[in-house]
Amino acid sequence: MFIWVDSEFKDVYTIDNKLTWQEQREDIITKLLPPLYRLVNKKYDVSNKALLDMLRGRWRSRHRMSNIESQGEEQLKTNKRRVAKNSRLQDVSI
Repeated sequence: MFIWVDSEFKDVYTIDNKLTWQEQREDIITKLLPPLYRLVNKKYDVSNKALLDMLRGRWRSRHRMSNIESQGEEQLKTNKRRVAKNSRLQDVSI
């Protein structure tokens, strides 16, 4: 995914965090996936499904954060505490 983020495709084909995945899935498959596949396939052997799964995971994370931000300042504070607590728990278990 870093190849897409650092490439010229990022400006041409944007994935909107406000829209649902189903609303923009067809555009992603027809417009973004073929050129991205050609770009990635020069260096890595990746299937279209794997690329689509990576794109969906990236969208899902950003969509979730966008929803939290739209709910207000209190939800942002709660989420920040949750993230900090989870990272402390992961540091202890290592």
